[in-house]
Amino acid sequence: MYQVIGITKTLGYFATTCLVVFLVLHFRDMSEILSGSLADLYRPITSTVGIVAAFFFVLGQTPVFVWLCKLPLVRKFFPPIDGEWNMKLQSNWGVMQKWLGQGDGSSLCIVQGKVKIKARLFSVKMEFTSDIPYSESKTISVSVRPSDQIGLLELNYMYINYTQVPVATDSNTHTGAARVFVKETGDGLVMDGTYFTDRKWTEGLNTAGQVTFTRPKA
Repeated sequence: MYQVIGITKTLGYFATTCLVVFLVLHFRDMSEILSGSLADLYRPITSTVGIVAAFFFVLGQTPVFVWLCKLPLVRKFFPPIDGEWNMKLQSNWGVMQKWLGQGDGSSLCIVQGKVKIKARLFSVKMEFTSDIPYSESKTISVSVRPSDQIGLLELNYMYINYTQVPVATDSNTHTGAARVFVKETGDGLVMDGTYFTDRKWTEGLNTAGQVTFTRPKA
């Protein structure tokens, strides 16, 4: 999730914290440290960096980060997307079936499932589980970044889909990608956007559509 503020600012905050901690820990003996050799300066610097790194790890890579993201001020920068979501895909496959003479193309093909997101400061992971045990998907890349176009945060991910016994119009594996926007509503967060795949693209059977993530009702 650090992509929201960027790597430059992230490193800047880390360096600033190191400086503050160094001054707090060694304020009284600062003159002695600065007048000594580089070897004398090495130990207090490395110990300070170690302390700050441990501090950032606890705040950013543990469940503490999930709790922090729920705070009003923090959630403006890091939305609380960690947890389980209901997933709904609306694919254009229904329209494509009409081209194949298998339907009238009057409706989108809807697939539902569950998504589990593990969001930390330096990593975001996603797991998909479809309600229909036809195939399974695994993400290969996930990131959260600000959208310069519409002023919202966006979740971008790529995944690989595996199908053990595909139908004639499907393939054993294909790659997909999605771009969904994080939105605040009266009921909390909602994420929606579009996705597309390269499924049998040489035969013109690659699909696209809308994807929506909502929180399960309590």
